[in-house]
Amino acid sequence: TALIYLDDINNIENNNNLNNFDALMIFINMFEKILEKTQNHILVAFDTQGKTKKKEIYLDYKKGRPLIPQLLIDQIVLVQEYLKISGVKYHYQTGYEADDIIGTIAQQASSQQIITDIYSSDHDFLQLINDYVTIRLIRKGLTNVSDFDTKLLQKEYQLKPEQIVDFKSMIGDNSDNIIGIPGIGPKTALKLLHKFNNLDNLLINLKQIPDNLRNKIEPFKDRINLNRSLITIDKTVPLSFDYTQTYKENINLNLLLNFCNKYNLNRLYNKKIKTNYNFSKL
Repeated sequence: TALIYLDDINNIENNNNLNNFDALMIFINMFEKILEKTQNHILVAFDTQGKTKKKEIYLDYKKGRPLIPQLLIDQIVLVQEYLKISGVKYHYQTGYEADDIIGTIAQQASSQQIITDIYSSDHDFLQLINDYVTIRLIRKGLTNVSDFDTKLLQKEYQLKPEQIVDFKSMIGDNSDNIIGIPGIGPKTALKLLHKFNNLDNLLINLKQIPDNLRNKIEPFKDRINLNRSLITIDKTVPLSFDYTQTYKENINLNLLLNFCNKYNLNRLYNKKIKTNYNFSKL
C-alpha cells in the first residue's frame, strides 16, 4: 500500500510565480515515479480548507504559514481530476488533516501485516513507523528520498517512533506554530528521553532531574500536553472506506487522452499512452 500526503504540493512553488499548469505537471512527473513502485493499493490524501479538530483546540495552529496562491489551489482540482482518470483513490475529510487520514489507513493495513509506504516531506509521519510502515521521506522531489524504518530513525535521530511526539512536544515545531518549552532544545530533549523513555515517565519523576531543568519544565506541563495532542497523528478517523478499498483501478484511456490534450501534457502522453497503447494523439 502506498500513501501520499498531498500537502507536499504546497511546497512545489508556494509563491506567486506559478505559471499555467506548473504544479500539475510537476506533481504528475513526481507521482508517476511513485506509481512505478506501487502495486495494487494506493491512496492520495489532501488537507481541507475548513477548520480541523486541532485548529479548534488551538486557534494559532499553523498560524503564520504563507497563503496558498489561488493559481495553486486551482491546480489541486486538476490534480484530483488526473488521479480519478488514472484510477487512483484520493480523499479529504472535513475536520481532519491529510496526515490523520494516512495515519488511519496505515494503522489498518499494518495491523493486518501489510507493507505500507508513506511518501511525504513531513517529519511528523516518522511517528507511524513500525515493522510494516516505512516513511519515504522526500527531501528534494524524488531524487533524494530517505527510507525511514526503525533502524534509520535511530541512526539519524537517536529516537524510537513512539518518542517522536514527545520529542517535538518539548522542542516545538515552527512549521505548525507549536511552541516548545523555553530553554529546552533538541540535545536536552534527547537526553531526557534517553533517560526516561517518554514524557509520562519524565513528568512523574521530575524530582530526579537537576533543579534548573525541572524549573524549566514544571510550569509548562499544560503546554506539553497541548503540544502532544497537536503533534499526534489521529489513527481513528471515521472514514467511509478502509484500506481494502484503495485498490488502483484501470485507467480511463479516453479521458486521459483528452486530459493530456487539454493541458498539453506531452510527456505524460508519450510515456503513458503512446508507448503502452499505440494510441494516436487527437
